[in-house]
Amino acid sequence: MNSSRNDKQRVQLRTILGAMSCAGVFFAAGCTTLPGGSSPEAISSYVPTPNAEKVATPEDGQPADLLLRDFFSASAHPLSDHEAARAFLTARANENWDAGKETLIMDRIDIKSEGAVKDDHITYRVRGNVVGKLGTGGTFEPEYTAYETTYDMAKSDGQWRIDNLRDMTLMDRSDFMRAYQAQSIYFVEQGGTALVPDRRWVYSRQQSLGASLISLLTAGPQGELTNAVKSVIPEGATAQTQRNQNGEFVVDFTGLTSLGPKQREILAAQVVWTLAANEVRGPYSLNADGTELSDKVQGAWNVGDVSQFDPRAEASTPLRALVDGTLVNVSDTNYKSVQGWVQGQHIESVDAAPQDDVVAIVSGRGDEKRKLMVGGLDDQPTTATEAKSLSSPSWGSSQNTLYTVADGRKVLRISRSTTTGETRREEVNADAIDKLGIEHATISVFRVSKDGTHVVMLINGRVFVSVLKQGTAGDYFLGRPKEIGYPLGDTAVAADWRADGSILVGTRASDAPVWSFAPDGSQATQLPSRNISAPVVAVESAASTMYATDARALMRLNAGDTDSQFWREVPPLQGKRGIPVLPH
Repeated sequence: MNSSRNDKQRVQLRTILGAMSCAGVFFAAGCTTLPGGSSPEAISSYVPTPNAEKVATPEDGQPADLLLRDFFSASAHPLSDHEAARAFLTARANENWDAGKETLIMDRIDIKSEGAVKDDHITYRVRGNVVGKLGTGGTFEPEYTAYETTYDMAKSDGQWRIDNLRDMTLMDRSDFMRAYQAQSIYFVEQGGTALVPDRRWVYSRQQSLGASLISLLTAGPQGELTNAVKSVIPEGATAQTQRNQNGEFVVDFTGLTSLGPKQREILAAQVVWTLAANEVRGPYSLNADGTELSDKVQGAWNVGDVSQFDPRAEASTPLRALVDGTLVNVSDTNYKSVQGWVQGQHIESVDAAPQDDVVAIVSGRGDEKRKLMVGGLDDQPTTATEAKSLSSPSWGSSQNTLYTVADGRKVLRISRSTTTGETRREEVNADAIDKLGIEHATISVFRVSKDGTHVVMLINGRVFVSVLKQGTAGDYFLGRPKEIGYPLGDTAVAADWRADGSILVGTRASDAPVWSFAPDGSQATQLPSRNISAPVVAVESAASTMYATDARALMRLNAGDTDSQFWREVPPLQGKRGIPVLPH
């Protein structure tokens, strides 16, 4: 048995829906596995056995290769320590197999024998490409790795069974996507003002999705979001869930006596939006230590009670565009220059803050030094920094913080006072990029999500995601970058966040100029390419409309159009190569 890594290849990944959960009527913070189990998935006895009619089982007289194929299909069902898959093993293999040591998702599984049947034994070599690994708590780690191993088969009571296999779970992504689904658990950014999604994969055949979600929420953030976000749920707190006779989804917490009113409101927002965003219907009855969670709401909670934390809310500012170095407002019929201090500046790039009318621009041309200027349109701007080159500025979760990259490598965090307009610059520790081992690594795009925590970067044309973390001394640093753009190789030119938390990417590849990626790299979707020409140098999105600047003009793709597969020019800017500008 062995595994090997191929050089990077361009391959199209499909949706991978997958999951680990710690579901049940009763859970404690830190619950991520079944007692005595080492599997990353944890599903309590509250969850019923899945419908046996749709789970592969060994058939009488089944050929060895077909039985092995069905074993991989059954491996997508993790209940009772992979009980469904264990039916395909000999007694010896069943006793020795540790299914939870590693969980790999393959793009396909090819099975070839290594010889003829001898003494009722046969060995099959299994090959394919790993597209991801599943970790504790349902986290997904993208990768693209050539993989192969062997499975020894033997006849047991006249029936073929698997007699020797590695301590791991291997499954085809098509089986995986039929059995699992992606969900977002919401924690809060360090400032306590915005919810941050923590994407997990949950086994779909459960009696109570809500129970599983609350279990994951109680367990706290996992993977790269550890130390980047916070949960107000104290360590050791527990929760019970049920649907009462009034139709309310009830969550009873214990161990929350130390929480103050503001923390309780944040917890309510975490719970309500985690449930509502994943289609667990309210109203929601939230209790703590035998009383109502908060005095703010009498009775059950609804999304309107925590609307200020709405992770799906979008800024309502109209479309702006950068045309020939000038910032313009774009309406349905015309465009006009934006008034204020930005007039007369030769703007190279620009971003608008998510609140109020504050903008940040990079100005300069030719061999001039680039300046980052920040301010409200009716105010005087502040020059925040200068450098030989500056990436397009990117705001965080408010008008108080923005980011840029100086000279392709130095990540800068700019803090702005909302009262005086003054700015303060500090460098974000980006040593994690050095560990990627990329020669002459240069960051061309650095875009922060609207929650202010997630980052998408283009490094030498490759797509990476990371998180912004804060150290104990108040300093900021980048978490480990994860490459999610394997299908693109090094062809990425532009990237930005979509309203639903996915990532829009423009490329220089003529056959696939625009893509959409899940933020954990589990899904890559090639978007329609009709009437759009590479290179796509800028991308933006708002609600159901996507914008892209291609080789000719500013284009848009509207899901509401009768022909949603056809990119069209933005009418007032026909023939002009404008760059779209929208706040997150």
